[in-house]
Amino acid sequence: MHRPQLPTCSAWPRSPGYAAVLLLLVLLLLVGGLLGACANTNDENAGNAEGGEGAVSPSFAPIEFGTGMAGAQGRDEFQEKRGPGRDDAGWGEKLALAQRYAAGGYDAAARQVLDGAIAQGPPAPWGDRLRGLRQSLVIRRAEEVLLRVEARGMKDYVPFETAVDFVIRLRNVSDKVVTLHAPAAGVEGVSPSALLLEMKRRDRDIHATQLSRSWNLTVYLHQCGEPPIRIPPGAVHELPVRIPAEAAGPVIAGVRTLELGGTLRPTDLRKGGEGRRVTLPIRPGRVMALPRGFEPLVNDPLASITTAIDTVAPAHLLVATEFVPPSRRPEAMQAFARALGSGHPALYRATLGGIDLLRERAAGQPVGPLAGPLVEELARSPGRADALMEGLSTLTGVRLAPDARLWQDWYRRDANRRRAIPAPENR
Repeated sequence: MHRPQLPTCSAWPRSPGYAAVLLLLVLLLLVGGLLGACANTNDENAGNAEGGEGAVSPSFAPIEFGTGMAGAQGRDEFQEKRGPGRDDAGWGEKLALAQRYAAGGYDAAARQVLDGAIAQGPPAPWGDRLRGLRQSLVIRRAEEVLLRVEARGMKDYVPFETAVDFVIRLRNVSDKVVTLHAPAAGVEGVSPSALLLEMKRRDRDIHATQLSRSWNLTVYLHQCGEPPIRIPPGAVHELPVRIPAEAAGPVIAGVRTLELGGTLRPTDLRKGGEGRRVTLPIRPGRVMALPRGFEPLVNDPLASITTAIDTVAPAHLLVATEFVPPSRRPEAMQAFARALGSGHPALYRATLGGIDLLRERAAGQPVGPLAGPLVEELARSPGRADALMEGLSTLTGVRLAPDARLWQDWYRRDANRRRAIPAPENR
């Protein structure tokens, strides 16, 4: 059988025109294939656009990288592992967000965040923190639209061995009558509305020693069967409170703070006939007890501090510090720096007490203006560096190694960057 033989390369015609025609045919075949593929693609897209079979809807959900388990069960397990209930940072973020809203006065937004977080069953200690902030917002709201309770001293300053008088004021801040009803006579198991009072007494002496004690007293606003207490809008209902001289404490070489606060727990509180269930804090009032003859120190406390340093009178130094106005605290700190840097050693402990007293009054303010005089005195009085560094630690709550260079470096780096003086509980 005869088989046709394919031509070899040498057998192809060598005419240039023939080669050009062949190349043109190859190009036409390639272009045709490409056009066909594009046509098929366009047909499929057109079918999808018309909603026909194989149509794909747009999706804005993120790609879910599952755990390998098919169906909804796998997705649930994935969400449980990634949920905020397992992540403390998530609860902290929710709490911080609510705190920022509350600090800005957006209480409704803060409550919405807290309610959503509490509904998810937060673990300890986040549950207590979230519920505590939620309760504080409820109280703040009640103080804005219902009733505000506060204690005030009849005098800001009294001498030692003197009875101390306070008054507790229930101020109606609503636009309707607020009524505190007493339980009916003969009803058992129901207590009248009561004030749960707490008295805190703190002594601060010239040896920088602090002694604190507190005691409680329950005072019923009325008895069962008595008429209700009615407070018209904008009116105030007052209850006097007296601390006997023997309870206020004996004479000390220093100052004493007496602070009255507590809680109002109403049994039946109504605003315009509508019942309200709320427990309100008593905003604390404060009275200072001082040695007799303190009055001259009030007129010019800065001059009194300077005189106390020059005459080595530590008790006068401590008492005069109580009257220093906020605008003159840096001047008082300059006097304290001089007392620690070159003053009599007997002033050392009283000066630290004065610094601690100023720190309490200036909590939250920039630390730089008050720390500056102590840091400057470190360079002038290296022989008293230990005392000055203890003064800095008392003021700032910062603990550093006993090296003046560390404090000077801290002042350059931190004190001038709006670092705030810590509150007593944050020291």
